[in-house]
Amino acid sequence: MAQNDTSKRRQPERYGTGMNTVVLPYGVYYEENDTYGKFEIGPLSKSYGITVGNLLRRIMLTSTSGAAIVAARFKGIKHEFAGIPGIVEDVPTIVLNLKKVRFKVARPFQNIIEIKLKFVSKGDEPYEVKAGDLETPLGIEVVNKDQHIATLVAKDAELIGEIYVAYGHGYMVGDDVYEDLKRSKAKLPEKADVIFIDAMFSPVQKVNFVVEDFLFGGKFDKEKLTLEVWTDGSRKPSEVFFESLEIAESLLREVHNVLKEPIKPVRILLPDEELEFMRRRLANPVSAILKSELPTKLVRAIERAGITTFGELLKYTPESLREEYGFSEEDVALIEEAVERLGFEMGRDYWKELEEVSHEA
Repeated sequence: MAQNDTSKRRQPERYGTGMNTVVLPYGVYYEENDTYGKFEIGPLSKSYGITVGNLLRRIMLTSTSGAAIVAARFKGIKHEFAGIPGIVEDVPTIVLNLKKVRFKVARPFQNIIEIKLKFVSKGDEPYEVKAGDLETPLGIEVVNKDQHIATLVAKDAELIGEIYVAYGHGYMVGDDVYEDLKRSKAKLPEKADVIFIDAMFSPVQKVNFVVEDFLFGGKFDKEKLTLEVWTDGSRKPSEVFFESLEIAESLLREVHNVLKEPIKPVRILLPDEELEFMRRRLANPVSAILKSELPTKLVRAIERAGITTFGELLKYTPESLREEYGFSEEDVALIEEAVERLGFEMGRDYWKELEEVSHEA
């Protein structure tokens, strides 16, 4: 195991002045191999061990960085629930296998890396495609080369297409992957041809920590924190450990910024995104938008009146809801208040307004 040099250990410093100051740790002692690392931090004041351990464990599991497949395209396949002729696995299974492929990169990158899939059956014998068969560009290497991807069994079977590799942090679901790729400069096929994959960028597989009493100044009144880190081999444990320290440091440093005004929840959208967000809200079923705003009985009454989408409901004024559908004054008031809380107004044809904005653009 590789390990760091602790031969010149300094005495721990203290934070604060006067009595009962906070003792700062010596530093970090660690030893590691490619996939396992053990890290010791001490001395720490009482209860600091579990606090620091929980913080670093959470950051390492959710926020450390790495490379992962974020999208794939298969020749002749338009959606992720299809099968490919002559291949044992269907597309969902192949996608699951691709999610398990791990990459070691020479350095972080911003652009999307495209890797070609070009596998053709080699006769009557089954042909197993493994992660190690992928032809990766310089600077990116497959770690788990034996990871199974697909099995070609028919004479004319072929697995043709592309996979797309990105560098990111933590975990990202497929829909978020699509939105990020759409904003990037990468030249990708249309969404209909591409299957966007939930991406696990973090190389950390498991983190454990234990807190022990630490002898300091002749008393066992301090603690030592020991963390054990397992990675998938794409990055060394020490790399993700010290990255997690940098993330924690950046996070806490920003807390020093004193704001002039309280933080308000604001959704900031670009003009095109705002229009798309509005369209989606208007097209959503009434129940999906108002289920958390109105009593269930009232939401069902709106649906029974034949008003199915949120945009359709907004066209009605409070008076027309009472006159045409017989809603009570109380029900109409509840509906109007809920609509205002969501940032809309009754009696407006938002669909028509969106069309006019689109024509002006």
